[in-house]
Amino acid sequence: MRTTRMTIAGLALTAAVAGCSPAREDVTYSDDSVNMELIAPGEAAAAADAAAPAVMRAAPPAASTTAPSGAPPPPAAVQAASIAYVYRYGLELPVDRAPALMGRHEQACVAAGPATCQVIGSESSRYGRDELTAQLEIRATPAFLTAFRARLAGDAEAAGGRVAMAATDSEDLTRALVDTEARLRALTTLRDRLQQLLATRSGPLEQLLATERELARVQGELDASRSTLEVMRTRVATSRLIITYTAQGQLAPDSAFRPVTDALDNALAVFMGVVGALILFLAGVLPLLIVVVPLAWLGLRWRRRIRAERLAAKRAREAEAGGGEV
Repeated sequence: MRTTRMTIAGLALTAAVAGCSPAREDVTYSDDSVNMELIAPGEAAAAADAAAPAVMRAAPPAASTTAPSGAPPPPAAVQAASIAYVYRYGLELPVDRAPALMGRHEQACVAAGPATCQVIGSESSRYGRDELTAQLEIRATPAFLTAFRARLAGDAEAAGGRVAMAATDSEDLTRALVDTEARLRALTTLRDRLQQLLATRSGPLEQLLATERELARVQGELDASRSTLEVMRTRVATSRLIITYTAQGQLAPDSAFRPVTDALDNALAVFMGVVGALILFLAGVLPLLIVVVPLAWLGLRWRRRIRAERLAAKRAREAEAGGGEV
């Protein structure tokens, strides 16, 4: 009977403490609903037995503070959305001014410092005289990008161009951040327990090795989760800006002297091309001339010698025939 009264006193003490003590709220957010769990701190069994008479005379328990299903959380508990932004701009500029403007934009990012702005990549491609495509991608803080984007239209107009396209892409990373943080806490707790188990408990070698392997696996997942969390936090804390510079066509048609100027510009290139072709021809023919010309000269000399010998023999025969007739 005494045991039963002590148990009831302990339950009453727990309920009273739960009603009087401020509850700690663990709030988990998702896209569809908001769930809130109120957790009251427990008390030791010894304290419950000691304070049982006081609890029996305590006031009625306070009303439950658990929010009804579907009710919104208190305003102080609402977490701000974590959104990553990507801004895209397209500038149409004269072909001779696009590279200079791109260089100024890149230099402005570099001058701001790596803590404020970082150049992720830049590229430029030119086709002929009048077609150019370039792209600059940077990552910077929201304050820097706000001022930078405000100057883009003025920079394009000053260079004789215009802003042809502007777009903003966003990605809500709130749920991913909350889930990753929860996974990080769970992995940290599991790692600490495994380390404590290895430090305070002895057993067969196979069990110790299995525990060490599990600890290594948990540590690997913990490091990967930390890296993922840092990447998402960086995406939220900074934003990307992608600027595309294009130049197509000419602002004015060619003049009547354009063919002459083009010919004069290309005259030296054509002359040197012909000289180069002659050098290549001589380089290919000269070895043949060194071998073929001496052989041809020796052949002609041998042929002339044979012909002279035959002519002398013929004359000798004719002379002998003429002397016999006399």
